Amino acid sequence: MDIFDIHESFPVVATLRKKLTLASILENLLAYKQEFETLLLTYGAIIFRNLPVTEASQFAYFIEKLSLGKFFSYVGGDSPRSKLMDGIYTSTEAPPKIYIPLHQELSYLQTYPKHIYFFCEIEPATRGETIIGDAREVYKQLDPKLVARFQDKKITYISHYYQKSKLMDLINHFARSHKSWLEVFETTDPEEVMQFCKKSNIELHWLGKNWIELKHTMSPLLQHPITKETVWFNQAHLFDFSPKLLGLLRFLAAKLVYFRRLTRLHEVTFADGDKISRKDIYHIMDILDKCTASIPWKRGDIMHFSDAWPGHV
Repeated sequence: MDIFDIHESFPVVATLRKKLTLASILENLLAYKQEFETLLLTYGAIIFRNLPVTEASQFAYFIEKLSLGKFFSYVGGDSPRSKLMDGIYTSTEAPPKIYIPLHQELSYLQTYPKHIYFFCEIEPATRGETIIGDAREVYKQLDPKLVARFQDKKITYISHYYQKSKLMDLINHFARSHKSWLEVFETTDPEEVMQFCKKSNIELHWLGKNWIELKHTMSPLLQHPITKETVWFNQAHLFDFSPKLLGLLRFLAAKLVYFRRLTRLHEVTFADGDKISRKDIYHIMDILDKCTASIPWKRGDIMHFSDAWPGHV
C-alpha cells in the first residue's frame, strides 16, 4: 500500500498520495492484500481517500476487484433504501431528522454480509457524517449482568410487513419507513418468501391477504471466526420503538398509527416471551453512543469494514 499515506486509528485513513487510475490503485492494493487485510482485521474499518471514483459503477468495480467475497443482496432487510445494481444500494432513505443508532448490518438474520462498503458520491455541505463504533468495545462496556441475561434468554425479533395498505402508502409518502414484503424480499412470489424464511429459520405467518408476521430467535453475541473475540451483535435497540429512538412526538404518532399490534413494523422480546425492559434498551443505546465516532465524508471516499467489528449507520 505504498501509494497511500496510512493513518492508523479507528478508522484507518488511507489517503492516495498522487493521481492514479483506478486500475493502478487496485493493482497496488492486491499486491499488498495481506497488509490491507491485517489493517482491516486489527482496526475494523478503512477509509480510502482521494480515489478517482465518481459513480456507483466505479464503486461496484472497486469492490469486485478487491475479491473479498461475493456481492450480497439486501433480501430480508427492512431499512428504506433503493437498489441501484446488484449488491449496490442507497445507504438509507429515512428522513434526515430520524436518529439511527449504531448497529451491524442485518445482525438480526442468520446470514449477514462479512464486508460492508460505503461510497460518498456527493460530499455533504454540512454534517452528513456516518457514525461507526467498535462492537468489541461495546461488549466490554455493557453491564455484564445485562450481557449474561441477554445471552441466557436470547432475543426474539418480530416484524410485520404488508402487501397493500393505503395507510402505509400514505405514511411512506411523507416519510419512507415501513416497507412492504414485496420490497423486503424483492419479489412478488409468496413461495420465494416462504423459501427464504425456511432457509433462515424464520417463522412466517400469513395474516389474511395483506400482512405477514416474521418471528425468529438469535443470540445477542458473535464470536469472530479468526480472532475469537466476542462482540455485541444484534439489533434489539432498533426493534424496540421507544421515545429515545424515535423522539417523543414520533413515538406518540407511532403508537397511534400502530395501535393494532399485528401491523407494527417491529417488536422485540426475550425468547421466552418476557419483555426486554426499557432500562436495558436505554443502557444499550447509551453505551453505543459512548462508543461512537463520527466520520465526515469527502467526495470519492470509500469506507470498507468488517461487519462484525464496527457498527455503523
